[in-house]
Amino acid sequence: MARRGLSTRVRALVLAPALAAAVGTGLAVTAPAHAASKPVSAQRFLSAVIPCESGGNPRAVNSIGAGGLFQFLPSTWHSVGGTGLPQHASVSDQWAKATKLYNQQGTSPWYASKHCWSKKI
Repeated sequence: MARRGLSTRVRALVLAPALAAAVGTGLAVTAPAHAASKPVSAQRFLSAVIPCESGGNPRAVNSIGAGGLFQFLPSTWHSVGGTGLPQHASVSDQWAKATKLYNQQGTSPWYASKHCWSKKI
């Protein structure tokens, strides 16, 4: 079978584990390649996420400790360069970190609220 005949999804499912093994990242393929898609601009997408995640309250904290406008878990917040807790950061810093996360991972980090934001974009 010619390589160009493989679908993008098949290539992602076949090549991702090999690439992970080669670079030693321990990457596991747990979702289809399109799960982290970026359907719209970061600003438009993140504007739709805010009412779903925090109701517009930059100081919001949920029952599992996710906080801020975009409901970052502390570990995710730190992974994009945040310090302290997201709910204590400025609104502009929360936006900057959410934009960075969106550019890295697409919509996947906000998948749990997709039923809400998908109607707004």
